[in-house]
Amino acid sequence: MKLKALAFLLVLSTLSIGVNAQDYQFTQFFNSPLTLNPALTGKVNGSFRAALNYRNQWFNPAEKPFITYSGSFDAPIMFKKDALGLGVVIVNDQTNNGLYNNTVIMGSAAYHKALDKKGKHSLSLGVQAGYYQRRLDRNDLRFYNQFDGGVFNSNLPSNEDNIATQDGNFDLQIGLLGYNQLSKKVSIYYGGSMFHVLQPKEQLIGAGEYELKRRYVGHAGAEIAIGKVVRLMPSVIYLNQAKENSLNLGFSVGFDMTKDVYLHTGAYYRVVDKLDGKFGASDAGIFYAAFEYKVVRLGFSYDATVSSLKYTPKPTGAFEMSLIIMGLPRVVDNKSLLFCPRF
Repeated sequence: MKLKALAFLLVLSTLSIGVNAQDYQFTQFFNSPLTLNPALTGKVNGSFRAALNYRNQWFNPAEKPFITYSGSFDAPIMFKKDALGLGVVIVNDQTNNGLYNNTVIMGSAAYHKALDKKGKHSLSLGVQAGYYQRRLDRNDLRFYNQFDGGVFNSNLPSNEDNIATQDGNFDLQIGLLGYNQLSKKVSIYYGGSMFHVLQPKEQLIGAGEYELKRRYVGHAGAEIAIGKVVRLMPSVIYLNQAKENSLNLGFSVGFDMTKDVYLHTGAYYRVVDKLDGKFGASDAGIFYAAFEYKVVRLGFSYDATVSSLKYTPKPTGAFEMSLIIMGLPRVVDNKSLLFCPRF
């Protein structure tokens, strides 16, 4: 009961101050392209890309406080060396077994403009538009008026009639992405995106409306071939929303085991704001591994908490799984390839 009350107070405080640090985000941001940057829509060297992502934060089979699912599908339409990418992404973010539920459905489009004759340098512009809905489960809420001095009694009146069960609105995101293949062994990408461009208003509490604050994302990475077998892939992502900051950086190492088998292993580190609002608090050490067979990639990661939350009695880490399936290119030759970042 106390946990449910605490979760509800957390939801109310988050809404009341207009801070949306609880926006969904994946540790494996590189394996969830359409939730990272709309400009990545259709940026794939194949006929299509389907991605599934699952995140369980503070995992506990009995309570499951924060769970996020996402699924996306996108495909490129080639115009010589340019391409138009089209796609759709669906996200469901749940807090405390669905006490607070956020669902997002977005259509996504991007245009990828080649900057040279071979298409090894490109600039992409992307946009997403759709609808989000946030929902509270009133049946599982507990209020101060229902505390009888010993326990929460749901039979007691809450005297809280101004709390809506759901609200939603139109939402818009935009993004830019640059890609450069500097040599046969080195390529880089860099981009930025803005979520909740129009800062839509929502109302789950009768006291008034609250803006969904813009979230700014900057990300970059590289692929560096070392010999014929090993590839080094450093990457970084920075997020800012309503004065909340997060930085995740690290690298993975890829091994071309055979023509069809590719293995990844890597480590990342996340830094967030301190309690006094200053940036620089260690949050998590992240371990990542993935197995790739032909057009299928299965990834796993674990966030090991290194902040003061690691001393709490219940698990405080996060576990993620990702699955990406790509369609084979319709034509495999250098004239029709869309040069893309490899994560």
